[in-house]
Amino acid sequence: MGHLTPGPRSGTLGAVRILVAALGAPGHAFPLVPLATALRDAGHEVTFAAGTDVLDGIATTGLATLPAGGRLFDGFGVARERLGITGWPAEEETVRALAREVFGDILPRRVLADLGPWLAARRPDLVVAEIGDPGAALAAASAGIPCVLHGFGRRPPPEAPMYHRIHDRVLTLAAELGLDLSEGTPLGHTYLDICPPSLQATSRGDEVLELPVRPTAWNPPVPGSSPPAADRPWVYLTLGTAMGSPDVLRTASAALAGLGVDVLVAAGSVDLAALEGVAGDRVRVEQFVAQAELLVSDHPPALVVHHGGSGTTFAAAAAGIPQLFLPQGADQFFNAAAVTEVGAGATLDSSGAVADAAAALIADGPARASARALASEIAAMPSPADVAAAVEAWGQPEM
Repeated sequence: MGHLTPGPRSGTLGAVRILVAALGAPGHAFPLVPLATALRDAGHEVTFAAGTDVLDGIATTGLATLPAGGRLFDGFGVARERLGITGWPAEEETVRALAREVFGDILPRRVLADLGPWLAARRPDLVVAEIGDPGAALAAASAGIPCVLHGFGRRPPPEAPMYHRIHDRVLTLAAELGLDLSEGTPLGHTYLDICPPSLQATSRGDEVLELPVRPTAWNPPVPGSSPPAADRPWVYLTLGTAMGSPDVLRTASAALAGLGVDVLVAAGSVDLAALEGVAGDRVRVEQFVAQAELLVSDHPPALVVHHGGSGTTFAAAAAGIPQLFLPQGADQFFNAAAVTEVGAGATLDSSGAVADAAAALIADGPARASARALASEIAAMPSPADVAAAVEAWGQPEM
């Protein structure tokens, strides 16, 4: 078991009121649920604030919930109208401009509007803000409440194209609130990092306490979700909940079925009607599956073929399963490169060569050994319960 070794903190927290906040997307919100429930189980009063798309699922844990930020889809609609864009842009620079508006301005302003009055009325002792939800951190700073940042994946390197675009928009919003972040002042005094060191990109480079937290997969209950028959190996195929492509799922599922393995497809953001005819003797298609449970079941997949979203990447890594990446956008290319670099997977730039790449990864070879080593590294990180038990060490700034 890993141990926390932070610097000293003054005072004592005891039982406290904590607001945990994240954007309303599974990849952003679900990684914070294990710590939120661990803090609740440790005796603290915890409220989870997020967009409405994920709140019903999070409420199944028994956590108190608070709508904040609205739906991501609506935010992109506002950004397209603001920039005069129709449909989904194909040009990379236009996609970046769209994301800059959504994540650096539109959503932070909505989160501020939703959380500001609640923070003023309830005055929690601590805010834990997902790193992609700067509006929550700004709301905490405006209210004078200590804030801790929580990662949802790998830390974006400073040279990443979106890093400065979003950061500049957040600085503008902070200035409107009378907050001076011009000298690189961090939005929180602690950073809880769920990325295993071998996959991490860079250190933060600012004066915050960094603590590891084991990435712990979580999903809401999915009735009837089960692995394929236990008498032969199977492959799990998904492109996540945001950037799915029916053509890629069709091509990849056919290639995988040709290897003589069963295939479970989680369609996610792809309408099932667009995948009509894909299912067969070897292929089963579901809209959503209980991914967290399936990957650690008594009959786990021999391979995970996916887009490279942080949630799926870390869940498969923790389970010690090799991964084949078909990245579609956002941080998926960086995640794919990191896992491929440590030898626990491979990356393709199209779905046309899936069969050969998958066959090599399914075999009990170097990739499987590297995947097991990565799982051991993750298992040695402090669990959410470990971190929750040490909240006094990271929950307040140094005095």
